[in-house]
Amino acid sequence: MRLLFLTTSFPTPAQPTKGVFNLRLVQALARRHEVTVVAPVPWVEARGGATTPAGPRRDAGAADTPIHHPRYWYTPKVLRSLYGWFLWRSVRGTVLPILDARPPDAVVAYWAHPDGAAALRAARIARVPAVVMVGGSDVLLLTRDARRRRRIVDVLRGAAAVVSVGADLKEKIVALGVEPGKVHVTFRGVDGELFSPGDREEARSRLGLGASGRLVLWVGRMVPVKGLDVLLDACARLRRSGVGFHLALVGDGPLRPALEARADALGLGEAVTFVGGVTHERLPDWFRAADVTVLPSLSEGVPNVLRESLACGTPFVASRVGGIPDLARGTPSRLVPPEDPAALASALAAMIVHAPDAPPTWPRPAGWDDAAESLLRVIRPLVRASRSHVCPA
Repeated sequence: MRLLFLTTSFPTPAQPTKGVFNLRLVQALARRHEVTVVAPVPWVEARGGATTPAGPRRDAGAADTPIHHPRYWYTPKVLRSLYGWFLWRSVRGTVLPILDARPPDAVVAYWAHPDGAAALRAARIARVPAVVMVGGSDVLLLTRDARRRRRIVDVLRGAAAVVSVGADLKEKIVALGVEPGKVHVTFRGVDGELFSPGDREEARSRLGLGASGRLVLWVGRMVPVKGLDVLLDACARLRRSGVGFHLALVGDGPLRPALEARADALGLGEAVTFVGGVTHERLPDWFRAADVTVLPSLSEGVPNVLRESLACGTPFVASRVGGIPDLARGTPSRLVPPEDPAALASALAAMIVHAPDAPPTWPRPAGWDDAAESLLRVIRPLVRASRSHVCPA
């Protein structure tokens, strides 16, 4: 099978940690199928010195996978309902030659809008099905704007299939008026060779951390939906109550300067480390080093960061949103209401005080080959129908 994978959430030479889960999925798909990736680079990211390769690069994990990075031009923070049009105008010079030279059997997009909108245009030109993978916030948050909501609903209704990472997110998609039969629940994988339990002291030694003390870990992108202001407020409560801990914030984003200032204002300077971005290969040691992972998000789908934490034997404290309760089931993890620093502080204190010296064990999450097969089970019938000229798209 030949697939065209289109997404703005994908590693680039300038941002190698961006959308790594999509890279892992593509690598798994490419082990048995031909995949071409179009991963546009927003022009605002390219301003800082990022370059767009003149031609496709090749992924080291899937040598035959061409990855194109056209420049994505759009109007920042305004006319967002037109972002699908902007994206298509930006990528069509890359996509149309691909459709002519190596016509795909299906077009797959991650993120409903604008990525899904551009994917639908490409699929209609190629007369093949379009499959739109929903991430979470694209349906849970972006739809709060009425104009953007209409565009997103148009994409989801126009796709041959919509893929959700959890049952809770599927319910939200169906509530938008999308036919239930075309919404499928699949799952993301976890690299079991990379993310696995290990000795906590050895992990801390490799990271240059002290062997003693309780370590709380957060991993992600520093944006408003992640609730990091709530986390810092909760940590200030922990400090006032005498609970000993250190918080490591792994990741970066536009809110980092404001969060650093907030941490200082709350007197958390010595209790918080802003680690910055790290490569995917270094993340397992951070999970192994931690006593607990925390994710106080306001909205989530089924966050892979928690699946990776569990794969390394580290439980979590997280907001009771999206598909997170399903991940917590069968583990000592704790759930709290979003935007509630008192509840978050209480749950973290309980985990810190009673954290086991050795990581507990529970069933390992499925790998990326399993995740790819889960997606292919959605795509194959659509491709067969398309070849028979009865594609439901």
